Amino acid sequence: MKNIHDEISRIERSHDYLWSVREDLHARFDGKLKAHFVDSVLDSIAEGYEGRINRFRKIFIEKRAVEQLRTVAASRPSHLLAA
Repeated sequence: MKNIHDEISRIERSHDYLWSVREDLHARFDGKLKAHFVDSVLDSIAEGYEGRINRFRKIFIEKRAVEQLRTVAASRPSHLLAA
């Protein structure tokens, strides 16, 4: 398993307004799910919020991502589980 900081370092923080959310999700789910899957879930959910001006957008994105990642982790799909 890659170190969380190695994985996050590939994303420039200055260009990723969700870097803090991404870091938190990796800390919570990298032991259960593959890191690239955590990123893809977050990015997919964030796409649905593009163009919206909302002070709490990051909170809503993180909440939906956590819900989805918990659901996937609970179903334990072998191809998405961390090694």
